[in-house]
Amino acid sequence: MRKIVLLIIFILNLNYGNTKTVSSPSIGQKIKVVTIEGNTLIGNLESESDDQVSIDTDFGIISITREKIESMEIYSASNIPSNNAINKINNTEIVQPKINQEARWRTVYSSMLLGNGLYGIGVPFVLGIEDPKLYTASQLLMFGGGFYASYKYTENMHLPYGRWQFQSTGAGLGAASIIPLISVVGFENWFNFDESGKISIAYIMAMAPYGAIQADKKYKKWDLTNGQATIISSSVPWGSCNAFGTLFLLYGDDWPESELANRANFISIYAAGFGAPFLANKYFSSKSLTEDDALFTIFSFGLGFINSVYVLSILDGSSVRGGALLLMSITNGFGYYASSMIEDVDLKKGDWRIIGLGTGAAFLIRTGIRVLISEDGGKVSQIIDMAALNAGWYFTFKKISTKKTKLSHFKKENKGASLSLSPAIMHISNNIIPGMQIKAEFF
Repeated sequence: MRKIVLLIIFILNLNYGNTKTVSSPSIGQKIKVVTIEGNTLIGNLESESDDQVSIDTDFGIISITREKIESMEIYSASNIPSNNAINKINNTEIVQPKINQEARWRTVYSSMLLGNGLYGIGVPFVLGIEDPKLYTASQLLMFGGGFYASYKYTENMHLPYGRWQFQSTGAGLGAASIIPLISVVGFENWFNFDESGKISIAYIMAMAPYGAIQADKKYKKWDLTNGQATIISSSVPWGSCNAFGTLFLLYGDDWPESELANRANFISIYAAGFGAPFLANKYFSSKSLTEDDALFTIFSFGLGFINSVYVLSILDGSSVRGGALLLMSITNGFGYYASSMIEDVDLKKGDWRIIGLGTGAAFLIRTGIRVLISEDGGKVSQIIDMAALNAGWYFTFKKISTKKTKLSHFKKENKGASLSLSPAIMHISNNIIPGMQIKAEFF
């Protein structure tokens, strides 16, 4: 008869003075995370949700599911692991994560389009080349060359979607800076010495990459998360449109015809677009925003504009100033309301598209009903259209949004000791031996 040997294994973990968790880090603060496998990651806290925590490290943004996190601490000199500990913890080798290059293809593609359009045509134009073959060859060479140049440039670049959008917005602002420049000189004066437009094209070719580089510097200086960069870069058209609306409020039907006033108007519209990211950074830099939080807010601004058009149609006969005020109030109101809706929510990847589809689906159903009952399309019908759009938007958001969990649940533990028992199976001399593991932990 086989004997069953009971083996009692005593394991003492002596971790005096070492607590697993400390106070609650805030978004953007540098933290140290240790996973249950023993890997250590250090970086800025980018975002958090019920399911995961995202950290912006030197190797890119890394998302870790909460169930795999052993401990999380605010980064300080006292809890920096040694080089050996970083390279190997608990005999587990750490594989360096890859940098985030989700938007690399966008940068490459944008460079190719810019090469084909602006530089492929602009370079031979500025050089005075008139041969059509050389124009075609230049476009093709620039188109293909843009791939290899940008591919090499972005090879080791951390490129999330927000950074690409920041760079693109900077390039657009750089190219558009010719408008206030021409307005300062005077349109007539400018084209008197630049009749062919070569100086203008050369200026745009120089300022587009310059703007992208300067925007990228701001992205790094402001230390933005993906969501923050997305919404801040999208504030440029918001600023310009609000400036344009403000001019309508100021002038009404009587726009000035003087050259000095026109210069001031062009400069103010560009200045508003240029300054909007700085204002948006102050507002959003302290907020926890995922990429889809930002895209949902931007989408909501667009929905607000559609609502304002409906309202203007219903209030037929509104004055120019009244119309401008309605457009600005409703559009901005929807954007700000959307921003408050995501205050305690972290939308996941793709959520804003579901919200957009839900909004469209509600409107399609409403349109189908209108066709079936042969509505006349009057003001009442337009009000119902608006109600369907907004209901689809609001209730789809409420359906898929989930509350974010703050890091406050990582509370400091009191000093003491714990004792736990668990079954153990040992394999000794080809025999399976059941046993009991007793684990004492001091902290």
